[in-house]
Amino acid sequence: MQITRRIDHVAWMVRPENHDAAVEKLSKLFDVTFEADDGGPDFGLRITWSWSAGLEVLSPCGDRAIPHCDMGWKFIETKGEGLFAVVFGVDDVEATIERARSLGYDPSPLLSLPETDKPWRKRVQECTESVMEYWLDGNLAIGRIITDEGGPQV
Repeated sequence: MQITRRIDHVAWMVRPENHDAAVEKLSKLFDVTFEADDGGPDFGLRITWSWSAGLEVLSPCGDRAIPHCDMGWKFIETKGEGLFAVVFGVDDVEATIERARSLGYDPSPLLSLPETDKPWRKRVQECTESVMEYWLDGNLAIGRIITDEGGPQV
């Protein structure tokens, strides 16, 4: 299943010590399950997802020299905890990036999922994202995210 031409998911960036509480709050409030919790110090971000609800919680972790970790801390230090990105689903990330560049945007390098052998990874065939720009208190991002249609498999 791929979501295109509409919002795929919303992501929040929180301090590491607030990560579990943020996930619990969203889970209880919206009665949703977060199917995956991954990333970590080697990746630079802890990432917890609810594909079924289109929610994601991120927090920096590991060495600040890791680009994802540095990105997370820079966001928190500059903006504070909060909305990190609204991710719009697209068919072709590279073509959308080129179109954005032609319009004067400076998209981020491609962001992809961490490598893992955890069971949730079998559910995701592709996940590639790019931030177009910081806009109205959050990052405006695009993504090509393809998951199975059978629901959570964890």
